[in-house]
Amino acid sequence: MISAKNSSDSSPAPIRLKRREKVAYGIGDVANGIAVSSVAFWFLIYLTDVAGLPGTLAGSALMIGRAWDALVDPFVGWLSDRTNTRWGKRRPFLLFGALTYGLAFASIWMVPSFESETSRFLYVLVSFVIFNSSLALVFIPYTSLTASMTDDYNERVSLTGYRMTCSQIAFLIGGSIPPLLVAAFATSSGAGAMYFEALGLQNLFGTWAATPRQGYLLLGVTFGMVIIASTLAAFFGTRERIAPEGSHDGHEANPFKYLTGLVSVCKDNLAFRCSVMIKLLSTCATTLIGVNIPYYLTYVLRMPEQKTVVLGVLFISAILTTPLWVLAARRFGKAETFRFAMGGYVLVLLCILPLPSEPTNLIYPIAILAGIFHSAALLLPWSILPDVVEFDELQHGTRREGLLFGGSAFAYKFASALALFIVGVLLDLFGYIPNQAQTPTAVLGIKLTIALAPGLLFLASIWSSMSYPLSPERYREVLEELRERRTQRKDAAI
Repeated sequence: MISAKNSSDSSPAPIRLKRREKVAYGIGDVANGIAVSSVAFWFLIYLTDVAGLPGTLAGSALMIGRAWDALVDPFVGWLSDRTNTRWGKRRPFLLFGALTYGLAFASIWMVPSFESETSRFLYVLVSFVIFNSSLALVFIPYTSLTASMTDDYNERVSLTGYRMTCSQIAFLIGGSIPPLLVAAFATSSGAGAMYFEALGLQNLFGTWAATPRQGYLLLGVTFGMVIIASTLAAFFGTRERIAPEGSHDGHEANPFKYLTGLVSVCKDNLAFRCSVMIKLLSTCATTLIGVNIPYYLTYVLRMPEQKTVVLGVLFISAILTTPLWVLAARRFGKAETFRFAMGGYVLVLLCILPLPSEPTNLIYPIAILAGIFHSAALLLPWSILPDVVEFDELQHGTRREGLLFGGSAFAYKFASALALFIVGVLLDLFGYIPNQAQTPTAVLGIKLTIALAPGLLFLASIWSSMSYPLSPERYREVLEELRERRTQRKDAAI
């Protein structure tokens, strides 16, 4: 028997990553950030105000697409856990999934001008399901890379910090560029429409020329190309180092049995259960905020021309403060920092409720403060999850990044699906009518769904984090126990 001390002395040093690899990994999330933010902020309002779907139908299509995505995630996790190539387990999905991901994203912004409402609904539903399937095939392996690249607690916080910085930049692009691009093509006098006319290309767009539809189509194509490029950058710029011993050791050959393993790990692994609830609740809250921002600025504050500015302020604030949350998580712990940040976010949201239903400059300082805490809401739940991988390995005996990240993504997608559906239904319930002044009831409904509902969800996420067991000290103990176990196995095999 090898003592813990000797095992610790003989164990390899924690894996440190070069900055260029962290940057390459972070760039990979530009794809996901652009895709998620543009859909979260603008897809619902595109469906209701441009494609002409009622809120309930639009919300239903988005919920079904996201729910399908959530169901696919554990299967993708299972598949990546069983994949073995010279590129690793996760990276091949980035290489072979990039093109489909970009093309599927572009397709959702090209809803045909069918006269039949049912036909438009079916197109949205099918294209959104395909997009979300493509997203899952890249997103799950990509997020799992955090646990495969290094096992060092602080390096993982740093790696997630690079990822979230790039993600926030992508969120800034995905959140602020679409209204500018659409406005440039909304009329024949728009800058974009005049430029295409000068090139002799405007006739290619037919009846969509010089309408918001042209802007959204070009949005899909342009962002689709960025998605392809950033996904490939992550493939070529990263390397997997942490992997389970053996080819499929401990991994179910049947994906449905593997899914029951997800239920089992939720039941038996407190750290994973807490991390899933934190992610589910905080994602539902941030999705409600994101989806409602265009409606709130357009129909409550009556500042539609300021949508890009407000979102830009929010995400620039988030980008600048991401390194501060990384430092705070290293010093005080991830769960502790999360609780502080979400408490601050709740206070900011409460400031929205008393604002008058008219243009006001108070929205700008609120956007700055919201961006500070929004950064933490995105960063900290994802930085918590990689540590659960080692905790699960200590309990289960094998590494199951795909299963755990797939399960967490299931919660993430389910939460966003539920939030999108709720917003769509509430818009109809409160009497929302696109492209005109709203009734006081509709205004109240928008205010409640952008402020009160997310605040309650953030409070629930704080409560869930109270039981999270992996402090920095406990995580280091888990690593030492795993290194001792691996050393003993190697010695026994000699």
